[in-house]
Amino acid sequence: MKNQISLKENKIVIEKSSSSAHKNRAASFNANIMQLGYIMDEDLFEKIACLPEKEVGELYFSVITELKKRKGADVSYEPFYPNFPQQVMEMSTLELYLNAIFHYWSCGEWRPFYEKQAREIAFEETDFQVLSAMSEKEFRGIFTQKISSQDSISEEDKEIVEWFIDNYNDLEYPQIPFKENLCLVVAKLLQKGEDVTACLKTSTDVLRVVTYLSGGDISLAENTKFKSLPRKTRKVLCKVLEKIISEEDIQRHRNKWIRLFHSLHVGEYSEKLFKVAAKFRNNKKIETFNSKVEASLQEKNLEKAIESLQTRPGDFSRRLDHLLRLAGFDGQKIVIAFLANANKVSTRVLLQLLGHFKVRDQEVKKRVVFPKGSVQKAVLLKEKLESIDEKCCQKLKEGIEKILTERFLQLPSLGKTWIDPQLKNCPLPTQQRSASKSLFTVARGTRLPLGSKKTLRFFVYWVGEDIDLSASLHNKDFEMIEQISYTNLKLDKYESCHSGDIVSAPEGASEFIDISIDQALKFGARYVAMNVYVYAGPNFSEHEKCYVGWMTRNEVNSNEIYKPSTVVQKIDLACPSRNAIPCVFDLEKREMIWCDLAAKARFSQGGNNIESNAATTQNILEAIISLENKVTLKELLALHVKARGELVEDKEQADNVFTLDFVYKVSEINCDFIVDPVESKPDGLD
Repeated sequence: MKNQISLKENKIVIEKSSSSAHKNRAASFNANIMQLGYIMDEDLFEKIACLPEKEVGELYFSVITELKKRKGADVSYEPFYPNFPQQVMEMSTLELYLNAIFHYWSCGEWRPFYEKQAREIAFEETDFQVLSAMSEKEFRGIFTQKISSQDSISEEDKEIVEWFIDNYNDLEYPQIPFKENLCLVVAKLLQKGEDVTACLKTSTDVLRVVTYLSGGDISLAENTKFKSLPRKTRKVLCKVLEKIISEEDIQRHRNKWIRLFHSLHVGEYSEKLFKVAAKFRNNKKIETFNSKVEASLQEKNLEKAIESLQTRPGDFSRRLDHLLRLAGFDGQKIVIAFLANANKVSTRVLLQLLGHFKVRDQEVKKRVVFPKGSVQKAVLLKEKLESIDEKCCQKLKEGIEKILTERFLQLPSLGKTWIDPQLKNCPLPTQQRSASKSLFTVARGTRLPLGSKKTLRFFVYWVGEDIDLSASLHNKDFEMIEQISYTNLKLDKYESCHSGDIVSAPEGASEFIDISIDQALKFGARYVAMNVYVYAGPNFSEHEKCYVGWMTRNEVNSNEIYKPSTVVQKIDLACPSRNAIPCVFDLEKREMIWCDLAAKARFSQGGNNIESNAATTQNILEAIISLENKVTLKELLALHVKARGELVEDKEQADNVFTLDFVYKVSEINCDFIVDPVESKPDGLD
């Protein structure tokens, strides 16, 4: 697990060794990882060369096993047509059709036999990932950085945090600013029998802890079936809850609490809790802050609503757009009132507001939102929103930037700083709780260069029931103009094709799609979306294994169909969904646009497929491509430089350089660059 964690950072944990150097061992080690698309830097090479032979062998086995898993090189790939893509492009439509029909009629038992031809070996330029050495101190720093994040962390990162807590008894716990992360740590320590009651400050904290202990969604976006907890744990939680319980907090998650009160057996431990529980069970009316604000708005008493909201700047920020629409051209008072206390709003929320109001001086006819939860789904809202006064938007943006700049002044100097212009294509990472496990993680909507190779090769591998790999081709207006799937295996003029549909995979199966970039562009395709569907079976999480990804290739009929050194990204599909859109490709700009999105399955008579989901794909495509209402990494770094550095145009003159690689440092961004004032941080673990 140690190397599994460190290799996600492209590092190997290794300390200095006093043994004499054996460079042949290190060279052999390096040659083998190069087959998977990795290469050592000089420092790592020297350290491995100085390890004893036994330790080199153990390290090699550990590292090579993990790298194969990361690249998907730990399984064999046998597509329906073994000589893909040339074989498919040369076959007649009739032969393709008959093979598919016989395969379907046999429920996947029958497959045509074609002799697998030897494939020529051809040079494919490899963009190697550089591996470097990591000390034990740096390794421990991974834990600290992840729990210090100002945003949610992914399921994979949660597993890493859990592993550290389970395997180290001397960890240092910094302040944990994000509630979900705090409650995760508290729950794990509670399981270990440690006293963490002082860390629970609100009723919702207790709800999150029990949700985690029950294996539920700690973001509270979904319902959880609460487990029966040990009596000792129930007693501890009820004792804490008795001191901090708030009816307003309970009201926010009323239905969850009614079930949780029963699960905790609160009547056995506290008369106070029993009375509160009875009040909610009997559906007694609860007056809350939000109900008072709503009453003021219904009375059209904006001044009273604003007066109340000024006491809670966080709630004010969530209602700001609505209030400004109600106020029309008289919104300056609202802006002034908000900015008066906006310094108490978290940096993360201020940045969201800054992005939101960049485009709110324009009317919104439709918008796509991404609800909180463990599965990232895009929801199209066709509700029309009238524009907000331009002067109000400008004043808000200037006020928020001023607060953020003053906040960043507290941080160490950056000195002369160079920012890669390409970071303007990279939004801030948010809602990482729903991020899939993958070779690399970036924010949804991030654009990364594709390179100069001619062909995109998509792949899917799974064990279980029928999963389909598809690709939709869209014009500049996002309209779907063509598709490649089990219903349409090849597009002759596009020189693009599918490797053949497999409907049953008890022992594992794979499918591929090749997209010729130049040919697709020639015939009007601007965007290509990768689509993965569960045709009619259980969702992705219920499959034993399922992952997708893509390679970039020049010599499509040479080398193995699956060549790990050419794999750019591999994504595990483990979400409770039947539709996934891992990424979109802008062929004109030769960029990959990261999506990692799930969508609601739409079944037709032909099952869940690309035809029945065309409209959904188009809406998601349009939403993910727009960066207008998001703050980018370039804008965030510019605010930091304005506060604590000097922007330079010459990279060689800079003390700090932020290249495009910064986009992969999600934990560092959320820990060190989206920071709140020290005095306003929530309590952490002492």
